[in-house]
Amino acid sequence: MAVLHHAFRCPVTPSFERTVFDLLAAWETADRERLSTMAISRYAALAQRQDIRDAFYLGPDGAASSWLQPQFISPGLAALVLLAADFVPLPSLSGNNDTNHHLLATHLPTLGWQTEEIDLLIHGQPIEAMLHRYTNSTRHLQQGEFRHTGGWTPPMMTRKLKEKIDRLTLGPPLPAAEAEQAWKRLNESKALDDARAMLAPLNDDDWLVLSTTH
Repeated sequence: MAVLHHAFRCPVTPSFERTVFDLLAAWETADRERLSTMAISRYAALAQRQDIRDAFYLGPDGAASSWLQPQFISPGLAALVLLAADFVPLPSLSGNNDTNHHLLATHLPTLGWQTEEIDLLIHGQPIEAMLHRYTNSTRHLQQGEFRHTGGWTPPMMTRKLKEKIDRLTLGPPLPAAEAEQAWKRLNESKALDDARAMLAPLNDDDWLVLSTTH
């Protein structure tokens, strides 16, 4: 089975922020019934979004509906379901080759990229890291048991990644033979083109939401 990389733009709007504040208020008061009701009411709206269902395993035949019940609901899964209808599809790192995300992961270190930068380009942070920005609570938001809530890359970091990819498309940053070979592999596979196409549409107030499916 092919491995596919998925990417979406999640704009930070007043509606986005209201949704996040509402779900965090329910979670912090331990109102699981309310959180579950909020998420289930929005879940049905995703029936027409095949791209969302495929990327995050939210199809009707999957386990998502069970994880939305009060006894299992987590703030991360609730947030994904509540926000997903507003996701805007982006060209992904699978645009030209379904292994291009892997090629970027293995060759960017040779070109001077740090592990954290590569992770944010390909995988993103847990959705709980996004939610934590909106809570005043010092209580750590633990990841839920439903593992397909995607990876979230912060808005300002996407600008930095975009600038680094733009520079990299001009040529290898180091004259060393190993760097030149790594750059040639990424260029010929069009992995750099895929990364540039994914990042180009993002605005300064957009989250980049990522997922890899098998």
